[in-house]
Amino acid sequence: MIETSLTRMLGIRYPLVGAPMFLVSNVEMVVAISEAGGLGAMPSLNFRTTEAFREAVEAIQARTSAPFAVNLILLGNDRLEADLAVCLERRVPVVVTSLGDPTELTARAHDAGLRVFSDVTTLRHARKCIQAGVDALVAVASGAGGHAGTVSPLVLVPQLLQHVQIPVLAAGGIATGAQMAAVLALGAAGAYVGTRFIASTEAPVPEAYRQALVDLGPEDIEYSADVTGHPANFLRPSLENFRARREEAGKRPGAWRDVWSAGHGLGLIHDIRPCARIVEQIVQEYEHARLGLPPARA
Repeated sequence: MIETSLTRMLGIRYPLVGAPMFLVSNVEMVVAISEAGGLGAMPSLNFRTTEAFREAVEAIQARTSAPFAVNLILLGNDRLEADLAVCLERRVPVVVTSLGDPTELTARAHDAGLRVFSDVTTLRHARKCIQAGVDALVAVASGAGGHAGTVSPLVLVPQLLQHVQIPVLAAGGIATGAQMAAVLALGAAGAYVGTRFIASTEAPVPEAYRQALVDLGPEDIEYSADVTGHPANFLRPSLENFRARREEAGKRPGAWRDVWSAGHGLGLIHDIRPCARIVEQIVQEYEHARLGLPPARA
């Protein structure tokens, strides 16, 4: 067990969250990560309907008693009220909010005994989430897959901790146990890991996507607003294909469907493993890094 404020809050063994990734995270990934001692998470919008989302939550709860999390988008989400109702009814342990003011949601979740984490990319946003009463912040720093911030995690995490008194999780390019040790040394309560879990046997992605995470590096990532209107990190080859299709069609093709998101951590991914083995590997690397730190000298 690696004890932090996150593990104490949720009763999990490791301060490691499998980030909720749009069109990637599924029931199998959530169960595997949570059963392995981390916190599995998924977006509610990965399921076509609220009823399908409800069935997924019930499937997770039938397969594990370990905590897990659901990501809810607050802005422009026609299903927010219905999906939140599922989370409240099924007592989903953690709700992670993105994009928008979490004040009302946080009050309702707390009334039902749920924890609320909020994604933030700046101190200004973090302060608003603190006022809303959230239980923890996810510092989405530069190098994260999908919609990422622009501040280095080496700065964003300690900057937030200078101004808040709740746990801060670090997100952005984390794929190894040494990196988890680094963000814990900065004061983070846990590591938010996304791209590494796309290169897993459970991830429901094309084999070419999985293999690209092994074959490509950070230089093959582009930070672009072309797909959703908000800057995000994508694999450049898939982004170039997206642009070519858009030019040919004369309009924007279906966003996200064939554009592969990834963070800078793909430069440290060298194989495809089951999610449980990835958790185990990260924990082993963490311990090796911790023991390998040079001792202080007088």
